[in-house]
Amino acid sequence: MAENKIKTGTTCIGFKFKDGILIAADRRVTSYKINAENFVKIFNLTSNVVTTVSGGVADAQRFIRSIQSDLKLLSLKNERSIYVKEAAMILTDYQYSTIRSQGGIVGMILAGYDPKEKFSLYELSPDGSIIDSLDFVTSGSGSIFVDGILNIEHNNNISEKEAILLAEKCFKVAFKNDNASGGGFIIKIISKEGIKEVARKKVKSELINE
Repeated sequence: MAENKIKTGTTCIGFKFKDGILIAADRRVTSYKINAENFVKIFNLTSNVVTTVSGGVADAQRFIRSIQSDLKLLSLKNERSIYVKEAAMILTDYQYSTIRSQGGIVGMILAGYDPKEKFSLYELSPDGSIIDSLDFVTSGSGSIFVDGILNIEHNNNISEKEAILLAEKCFKVAFKNDNASGGGFIIKIISKEGIKEVARKKVKSELINE
């Protein structure tokens, strides 16, 4: 029975820096006897809003498909880009409904930029609650190891290069201490110009243990 146990876990990170927001996630998915090291847990919802996902894989994939469609329709209806807070409120409605009607559990970090609120970073809990984060937010089984690093080394005035190096350090520590996180990571940067991917790495075990 022990070998058939379903294991889930992840490390997702979001934090502000001098010129924007960094958001990132690892790439490991473990369920039953399937272990994948290349799953994508970070998604562009619109041209200015990006999210990470943690929890059940099927629930997360269904969430993303639905929310992308809804946000596109809302943008067309309003004839403007989506405000980040609008996306956050719609996502929390999905989470609240799913956990109560289907038992699905999906946690998210949401980040983006819009002319109204400027840079925004939210933690969206699986129960549908929304937390506006001023500095940084982490989620998943590896977050306990990452929080300590960010509490000491993060500040909102670091450069983009420093932000990327800090995120890479966080993943290295998470992978070393949390066997449910791993497989590499994807890092994206949100700026006034939009969203760009700045790193997509496969991490070898010998590098983690250096």
